[in-house]
Formats: sequence, C-alpha cells, structure tokens
Amino acid sequence: MWKERRFEAATRLSHAPEGDPRRSLHGHSYIVRLHLTAPLDELLGWTVDYGDVKSLFKPAYDQLDHFRLDEIAGMESGNTPSVLRWIRSQMAETLPQLDRIDLYESPGCGGFLQWGENGPALPADLR
Repeated sequence: MWKERRFEAATRLSHAPEGDPRRSLHGHSYIVRLHLTAPLDELLGWTVDYGDVKSLFKPAYDQLDHFRLDEIAGMESGNTPSVLRWIRSQMAETLPQLDRIDLYESPGCGGFLQWGENGPALPADLR
C-alpha cells in the first residue's frame, strides 16, 4: 500500500554548475509517496491504517512543507536524493513498514529510494 502527500518547498542547489539556474532559490510542488509492506490485519481487513501513516509522517512533513530544503538539519542538500534519504532517516523508527519512498519535484520528474524485500518496482508515472 502507499500513502501520498503533497508539499511545497524551496531549495538552492549550491553544487549545481556555475550559471545553472538551480543554484538560485527556486521552489517545487512536491509529491511524496510512502510505500509500506505489512501483513494483512485479519480483523480490520487492511495492512496499515492510512490515518496512522499520516499522523506518523506529520512531524517530518511539517519540517518539509513551506521550508527551504537546503537549510533542514541533517539534510546534505536540497536535492531529490538528499530529501529521500532524510525522509527515510526520519521515519525509520516510527514507521518500520516503510520500504520505499517516491519523490517528485514535478510530474514525471523525481526519484525513488527502495530498500524493502519486494525488489525493484517501476516508478509511478505521475504525469
């Protein structure tokens, strides 16, 4: 299962080549998709409650939404791989069922981080 959230954030990619517009402050309307793998709860009929996932992700989400990603403590830079690794580190203990994170800066442009046992999966096309 997966839970999708949207957030607005700005970043400045200081490691981009000189003259590259990404070195300037710019923003994106991000989509983050948290993928979870858990056994089916026979009584409830689902694996993980979406409301619980939203609540557990809220502290990390609140640090991302409407902030500068390149200024968040523990994030190497504001680029997609850094944001993916940061989200994983923030959620590792509170949401152990999490095994993949997709992050899109714009439709069809982003990346994913996967470490679960299910093996590689094709990234979703969010166009």
